[in-house]
Amino acid sequence: MDMEMDYEFINSFKKPQVQNNWFLDLNPLSKLNIILILAIIPIVAKSWVVSVAVILFYFILATASSRIKQFSKVYIRLGLLIGSLLFIMRAMFIPGEDVLMKLGFLTITQEGVDHGLQFATLVVAICGALVFYSVATQAKDLMLALEKKGVPPTGTYVILSSLQSIIDLGSMSKLIMESQKARGIETEGKAIHRIKAFFPILGPLFLGAISNSEEKAIAMDARAFYAPAKNTHLRELRLVPPSEKMILLIVNLAFIGFIVWRVVG
Repeated sequence: MDMEMDYEFINSFKKPQVQNNWFLDLNPLSKLNIILILAIIPIVAKSWVVSVAVILFYFILATASSRIKQFSKVYIRLGLLIGSLLFIMRAMFIPGEDVLMKLGFLTITQEGVDHGLQFATLVVAICGALVFYSVATQAKDLMLALEKKGVPPTGTYVILSSLQSIIDLGSMSKLIMESQKARGIETEGKAIHRIKAFFPILGPLFLGAISNSEEKAIAMDARAFYAPAKNTHLRELRLVPPSEKMILLIVNLAFIGFIVWRVVG
């Protein structure tokens, strides 16, 4: 029985990794194609209505792909912060003839409000593409897909290692802050207290990052990463089915038609 379990576990790595969701199971490059189109549409349309429609579509797509919680948690905060800041800056400093309000030396015009609304929703829509792709696609799957398209393994490893290093630094900083708190050092409260507690963690954080880099280099040498042989993988992607290729063809043709319509119109 144990041997059967072992073989089942071993053979699981030979099978394509699927999540039983129509969008999540798309090839990472297929998802990237769709997300890039969604990000470019507001740029081409130059309308805040289209940008808002794309933003709402992100939430629909996140719900359909069972990633609404992860997506909304990050995107709502990011959208409110960036969107409100850009709108206020544009509305206050874009000149115009139709004056709505005067606040001291600042003059808010209808042209500034319109420009601020368009620009803020455009940037938020583009950010939504990045956020949604990050929660709907694992970085290692994207790197594997790029490697299968001919990207050198060293290049994909550098990108994946850089992304993972950012995550590791964040986790390590939280761990160090909790350790400082356990020792009685005040790490919460006023901003000045947080700043004072932040600087002492920089030393252990940088030393830990250097140590992790050395460990990764040793692990790469032990696994013969630079050996002149074909690399093997513990993860496989499913083959792109004809239906997925057809969907991509329709989406790309519709996007090209939209661009032609905008240019001609």
